[in-house]
Amino acid sequence: MYVPKSFKMNDLNEITKFLHTHRFGILVSTADGQPLATHLPFLYDTERNVLLAHMAKANPQWRNLEGQTVLVVFSGPHAYISPSWYKVSASMPTWNYVAVHLYGKCTVIDSEEELAGLLEKTVLFYEPDSELPSKADEPFYRNMMKAIVGFRIDITSVQGAAKLSQNKSVEIQQRIIANLRESADTGAQDVAQFMQERVNAMKGAGPVGDS
Repeated sequence: MYVPKSFKMNDLNEITKFLHTHRFGILVSTADGQPLATHLPFLYDTERNVLLAHMAKANPQWRNLEGQTVLVVFSGPHAYISPSWYKVSASMPTWNYVAVHLYGKCTVIDSEEELAGLLEKTVLFYEPDSELPSKADEPFYRNMMKAIVGFRIDITSVQGAAKLSQNKSVEIQQRIIANLRESADTGAQDVAQFMQERVNAMKGAGPVGDS
């Protein structure tokens, strides 16, 4: 992923927080020279530095995953930025966004016990009070497990981009934030929140050159 220096996410804690909040990603792999992609919910295991997920066994993508280096794309909020908000002549429109790309080696889970553990972690992460894990041994759920494939991605590389008008003055950033907050679009409002957090952290900073 091309990331200009001024937009690069360098704080691992910031990236981890992002991955715990934006867990729905796109798994990208290849088969016979062709790209394949599936939209999936992921669990980010920070202790082991791995991603865990599962897909339908009917999805042919899993058949080529074992041992392959794959890419998972996590997209955060994004919004159109109007040059009229800058109140500066000779300005161009742009798009602000936050995204993280993870690369890693994929391992298909062939152990029924390990797959059951993955599913339990997934369910309890999204629904801590769920009773489903206690029913895992019932025939219905055992049969459902046969219809899915779990996999683990051992992360080898992380790239994060937070393009949030850091190359503009704080004054212009605040004008952008104000306009985004007036939008009815929740994505625009979320971008405004990301921007405000950065402005608060870097208060008083002047323009940063883009590249």
